[in-house]
Amino acid sequence: MLIVALLASVAVDSTAAFLAQREAQAAASSLANDLVSLALDESSLRHHGSYRLSPSRLGRLEPWSQRTAQERLSAVFEPGSISVAISAAGPAAVRVSVKGSARRVIGLIGNVSGQASRPVAAEAIGHVRLSG
Repeated sequence: MLIVALLASVAVDSTAAFLAQREAQAAASSLANDLVSLALDESSLRHHGSYRLSPSRLGRLEPWSQRTAQERLSAVFEPGSISVAISAAGPAAVRVSVKGSARRVIGLIGNVSGQASRPVAAEAIGHVRLSG
């Protein structure tokens, strides 16, 4: 019974880590798609017809990105462990990196590393595709 309990705890914690990874990837993708629209350099679009990112606008959106990621990932990550980095990945693309510590469900039972959480990282790039 002890071996079955040990294996079950490892399976539950592995599933929780997989869920945290998927949630981090979804949050990074969602933020990248939002930021590529919100950081639009409107004057470049109006005057030159080209879609470009405004670096200053992108920089001002970083606190909003951090709060959004905290809210979205608070159920599966340790409080205060979530960090978001945003940067331009070209003239019309945004790179978002999300890092944090995923909570273990079972805890230290079956945890060979002895840590109460597991590091998780995800990255996504949002591109602009203009239609028409």
